[in-house]
Amino acid sequence: MKPRLLFSLLALILALSPAVTRAEGDKPKHDDTELGKSMDTLNKAWRKLRRQAADPAQNADSLALLVTIQAAANENLKYTPDLARDIPAEKRDKFVAGYRAKMQEMIKAFAEVETAFKAGDNKKAVDLITQIAALQKEGHKEYKRPD
Repeated sequence: MKPRLLFSLLALILALSPAVTRAEGDKPKHDDTELGKSMDTLNKAWRKLRRQAADPAQNADSLALLVTIQAAANENLKYTPDLARDIPAEKRDKFVAGYRAKMQEMIKAFAEVETAFKAGDNKKAVDLITQIAALQKEGHKEYKRPD
């Protein structure tokens, strides 16, 4: 391979690589963090669950989705939102504790949805999912860096 072509290919690879092109002080994108990756897993299952929650024929699949959602939510407790870096040090612990409390509230709510599906009460599951969606929006507003 000609050196000039090789150099051009290498330059293209470096230009397209976010890990290499991100400047030292730049904040990572949501998807680049462990929390972001875990939240993406949760959100994919969550969107599917919301679409099928009213259908009793889907309850077995809905329960399987909840396993994924609950596992991701529990994993999210291990992480700190990237936004915490912008919080003054004296307020950061309170911010992180608030995030973890909100995640615990979500985990508890997911358990209630699971109970509703197991009881075959899809109407209650849908109502709970609507409440969780409001909690999610509130949590993202407070703890997620704007895109």
